[in-house]
Amino acid sequence: MRIIYFVDNKLGGVTSLNFNLTSFITDTDIEQWVIHIDLEELKMAKANMIYPVNKNITFTYSAFDNVYHVIHNLYQLIPEEAGVLVVNYELEMEMLDHFEVNQTVYQLVHDEYNLRLSIKYSHVVDIFIAHNQYIFERLQRNLPDRKKDIYYLPHGVKVPSIYRVHEPVGDTKPIKLLFLGRMSSSKGIFDLPRINEILNSKKIEFEWICIGNGPELEDLKKGWDAIDKVEFISPASNDEVIMICSKQDIFVLPTKFEGSPVSLIETMSVGVVPVITDLPGSIQEIVDKDIGFRITEGDNFGFASAIETLSLNRTLLGELGKTCRQKIEREFDIKLTSLSYIELFRQFSKRRKDKLLKKSKIGARLDQPWISPLLTRFLRKISNW
Repeated sequence: MRIIYFVDNKLGGVTSLNFNLTSFITDTDIEQWVIHIDLEELKMAKANMIYPVNKNITFTYSAFDNVYHVIHNLYQLIPEEAGVLVVNYELEMEMLDHFEVNQTVYQLVHDEYNLRLSIKYSHVVDIFIAHNQYIFERLQRNLPDRKKDIYYLPHGVKVPSIYRVHEPVGDTKPIKLLFLGRMSSSKGIFDLPRINEILNSKKIEFEWICIGNGPELEDLKKGWDAIDKVEFISPASNDEVIMICSKQDIFVLPTKFEGSPVSLIETMSVGVVPVITDLPGSIQEIVDKDIGFRITEGDNFGFASAIETLSLNRTLLGELGKTCRQKIEREFDIKLTSLSYIELFRQFSKRRKDKLLKKSKIGARLDQPWISPLLTRFLRKISNW
């Protein structure tokens, strides 16, 4: 059996989720490919990851290209043999709407964005996989005739041997605060300096480590006072990220948009306590009072108050950290969660459906099947001059 994953070359939870899954599907009769879709003009930080699979393929294209020729070129990479296609984003789903393939299509439905794709391209998808109950139920409501094709399979992470043991030392040591994620406003990064100011006004001793990269990193740095104890780092590997996380106390994520944040379960796996925005999806399903604190979106005083509570009560911090670790070991160990994916993938031959392609219009005015790719690129470039 061959499994082919389509993954955009950008940092984020979707990339991490697919990487974790490929890393723990090790059955010798399974061949795995990853097609890394690399948009040249992408403004987000690129992942540039090499997956531990049989074949890594980089597919590069430009925003100046004729999208019809882009999806045709992408289609050319797909072999004729039956197997599994795992899709995440729109480009590959556009391709599937225009070209018939012999593989069975599995869509990973991470959040509201992917849910919209599920509805738009339901006719090319054989199996839908949601990572949390919220999206699972939304899929069932929006695609009532496809309920038998919709699955709830939590994703997982490697549970490391190292983890944070919080000592009940009172409030004498600075509380160690962690942000881990893509450096973009959708992750609430510009709330971090505001939370920082409130903590200063409360005379809380704290230190920040911010891990990640992204288009708004430099703007974030400008928002911090020069005297603040904050360190920005971008580790070279996920193992290094986990090592750094295991030395922190609280994971602070004032995110504005989220589905199933991999960073949440990664930090919980090393005993770091979450203080996170109260959003529907995995956050509400995972973070209860025995795990951490859910805060109303944009309530920076609420974030600061939760951090203050944990700073002043290190016994509570230790209890929550232990519960975080135990929950990940029980429910989100990738060694266990990957087994459900393998079982579902192995059903590919009997789950494939005949497709009626809509070949919907895609792109803009210069994106036409009959316009040469060179002409489209030329006209777009001169229009930008």
